[in-house]
Amino acid sequence: MNDDILTGQWKQMKGSLKSWWGQFTDDDFDDIGGQKDKLIGWVQEKYGRTHEQAAQEVDARLKEYGDKNGGTVADLKAKAYDIGETVVGKTSEAANAVRSGMEKTSSYFQEKTVDNIGSDIAAVVRKYPVQSVLIGLGVGIWLARSIKR
Repeated sequence: MNDDILTGQWKQMKGSLKSWWGQFTDDDFDDIGGQKDKLIGWVQEKYGRTHEQAAQEVDARLKEYGDKNGGTVADLKAKAYDIGETVVGKTSEAANAVRSGMEKTSSYFQEKTVDNIGSDIAAVVRKYPVQSVLIGLGVGIWLARSIKR
């Protein structure tokens, strides 16, 4: 297990650590603070192991913990990457849709006269009266708020 991950997950690991090394107190865990070297030193001191034995035991326990819980972290990391790819893809699609809409709008305004645009708006209002009123209210509120500032 990476030392940074050990430090980041120290509080979550306390339960497993207590089951492995019952002689450790909460104060011991607070003093160690997720530092692997300190943990090795404490195991060496509390259990009378050599430095190498303590290091091997700590590495084995951390590997066991990582195998048990690391899959979850790896799964979350993979899921986050997949979501990121999806967001990038959807953003690209949205940008293309906006670009296409802007091009259509631009060509519409270049081809139509003011009278034609007015009759097109009237046709839309007749076809969708409730939605048109709601849009009008929204635009009115937006304009009123922007004028107050």
